[in-house]
Amino acid sequence: MSKGLALVFAEDNYECLELHYPRLRLTEAGFTVHVVAPEKNKVYKSKEGYWATSTILPSEVNPAEVKAVIVPGGFCTDRLRRYPECCELLRACYNDGKGSVVGFICHGGWLAISAKILPGRRITCFHSIKDDLVNAGATFVNERCVVDGRMVTAQTPEDLPAFMAAILKLLAAS
Repeated sequence: MSKGLALVFAEDNYECLELHYPRLRLTEAGFTVHVVAPEKNKVYKSKEGYWATSTILPSEVNPAEVKAVIVPGGFCTDRLRRYPECCELLRACYNDGKGSVVGFICHGGWLAISAKILPGRRITCFHSIKDDLVNAGATFVNERCVVDGRMVTAQTPEDLPAFMAAILKLLAAS
């Protein structure tokens, strides 16, 4: 029996480990995991050329049913943020910190900026987008993994074990 719905965003040029490691960990933990993207049943390629096939559109998701949302890094988030439906889905799932557990890593914060979910939040990210997140109202903390309520952020693929441990701990507590 599934523990609930989890989403992992995808678009071309995602960071391979930052999409697949959370997807597999959430699947192992008993969640039904969908790869959400602007086009359904499309093969998206990572920076390294590895593939991920989208299984659901943002418009097909009921945010109230989502337990966790993962936004990988790489340059996919610069693409994802251009789709209002992706921004709306992330914002609706997070629901001012009362909804889904939301995790983003590396450049994943770009989608969070466009979803307007960062004001007042303590976050971390890849150093090159720190100013972007601060300008969006977040407080940057130079730590490998930061938990602020139901938001979990991390800097690089090396931080994935701590990132997923924090997400799974929050999910177990809810």
